[in-house]
Amino acid sequence: MSAAILPILARGELALAGAIVLILCLRRPVRRTFGPLAAYALWLAAPLCLAASVLPAYAPPASVAPLVRLVASGPHIAASLKRTPDLATALVALWAIGVLVAAGGFASRQARFVRSLGRLTPSTDDPRVLRGQHRGAGPMLLGALRPRIVVPADFDERFPGPARGLVLAHETVHLRRGDAAINGLVVVLRCLAWFNPLVHIGARRLRIDQEIACDAAVLARRPDDQRLYAELLLGAALTPFSAPFGCHWPATGVHPLKERLMMLKPVSTTPLRRRVGLVLVGAIGLAGAGAVWAANPAPAGYVIAPDWAAKPTGQDMARYYPAEAAKAKLEGMAVLDCGVTVEGRLSGCSVLREGPEQAGFGQAALQLAPIFQMKPATLDGKPTAGGKVRIPIKFAIN
Repeated sequence: MSAAILPILARGELALAGAIVLILCLRRPVRRTFGPLAAYALWLAAPLCLAASVLPAYAPPASVAPLVRLVASGPHIAASLKRTPDLATALVALWAIGVLVAAGGFASRQARFVRSLGRLTPSTDDPRVLRGQHRGAGPMLLGALRPRIVVPADFDERFPGPARGLVLAHETVHLRRGDAAINGLVVVLRCLAWFNPLVHIGARRLRIDQEIACDAAVLARRPDDQRLYAELLLGAALTPFSAPFGCHWPATGVHPLKERLMMLKPVSTTPLRRRVGLVLVGAIGLAGAGAVWAANPAPAGYVIAPDWAAKPTGQDMARYYPAEAAKAKLEGMAVLDCGVTVEGRLSGCSVLREGPEQAGFGQAALQLAPIFQMKPATLDGKPTAGGKVRIPIKFAIN
């Protein structure tokens, strides 16, 4: 199992890292040419490429190996196979531990932040808004699945008059766009890719592009408030609070405030250019995902002519032959579908069909599967590890 998981993890990490590098190179040119929303939408290429990396490539049609005829002739005790832990198992276990530690760290950080807000009560002026007992931090959109706008106890004093409407408009844009859910997905990806520095860098840059796109949406509706909006950014820039799940005013962590203030000046793009930008960004994401999918390794083919190094003997057949069928001198058959290990052993076997049905020949075939072993180089001259084989087995009594 670990040997199968490790390549999937490696492909996913490479696809995610490659997409983030591409986005980091394109985000500013795209923003200057097509506007902040296009630069923000560009980040969709990352999850698209990640999803494409785990999609199966085209699978060749299954082939059935030649019939194996086994005749029961006496008792035999089949040897059991024991597997020792390998490097793949250790690496997958290390990755899983890291995921749990990272998830615990984010959950603990979120819990501490929520506790620091004190009791949250609905605002008398706006039922969408929750007022905390804290001061200084916020306003913000808190949560991921069911986000709510949270303001500090000193909200009315810090943001009087038009300023109040501006900051609430900012958080409302986050709420309507689903930015909190996107940030929650980013946290999940950071947990899964805890060892990948590009993912953490990309998460911070995404937050910046998210805030700039939100700023642009607010000022597009209220262009006359550009100066007041800039003053609000400067006043809130040193807020040291952050939480993994939610959207904050301003973006959490170290961020280029100068870049954000400069982007308050509307980019001179026409509606047509903005639409073209979104279409282009979508095409970039799909092209990247398509390239990742095309690079996925094709599923291992089926071994057509296995060169058996070991097969069950007549004694093995006698041991596992269905008892009722043996008493009735009933013969039968079963077809197994199995994977092949690096040693040529069969693994993960299942019964495709058996006959007569309910006579026990399928279960008998599964019990015989560990005894089969093929020579390692039987799949077009290449090692059989990762390959598959379909074995028709004929049961007979001597």
